[in-house]
Amino acid sequence: MKIFSVVVFLHLAGALALFIAYGIEWTASALFRNADSIEQLRAWLRVFKVSPPLSGIGLGVVLLSGGYLASLTGVMKQGWIPATLLAIFLALAVGFAMILPRMKGIRAALPAGLGANDPLSASLRAQLSDPVLLTAIRVRFMIATGIVYLMAAKMSFLPSLLALVIAIVIGVILSISTWTRPQTTTAAS
Repeated sequence: MKIFSVVVFLHLAGALALFIAYGIEWTASALFRNADSIEQLRAWLRVFKVSPPLSGIGLGVVLLSGGYLASLTGVMKQGWIPATLLAIFLALAVGFAMILPRMKGIRAALPAGLGANDPLSASLRAQLSDPVLLTAIRVRFMIATGIVYLMAAKMSFLPSLLALVIAIVIGVILSISTWTRPQTTTAAS
């Protein structure tokens, strides 16, 4: 078996892990915002908790294998590579600046002494329905999708940036319902 084939496989497996992690974030965030009780929310938060380590490992594998492949194939000078690196930095920034702090706030706001079937407080429900959190998750997913497109299209720098902007716009469009959806008020304060 050739080393090149193994590295290509690892690169694809890393990308798959990253998309699974981002898909878990998207799904869990959509479901925990509809949670009716503390226990339902805790269950979805446990699922969400899988995402950061999985996406971290996936991204690490993608970067290492991608760097190796790029050095072998001589594509480092192609415009899509710096655009991809900018997109990776942006996706990381969105995660660290917008997603992780909000998720820590949600976990910190979980009351410790309430029963499993107790309703969510209005303030916790507001954190769960935070359109910034939900938009950030969707935009980051679409940035990753845009990167995959760049890998396939191998365009010059400016068209690559345009493709990434389109991916971000699609992520925002997919988030419109999170900004316009009325907040449920079934929970006690």
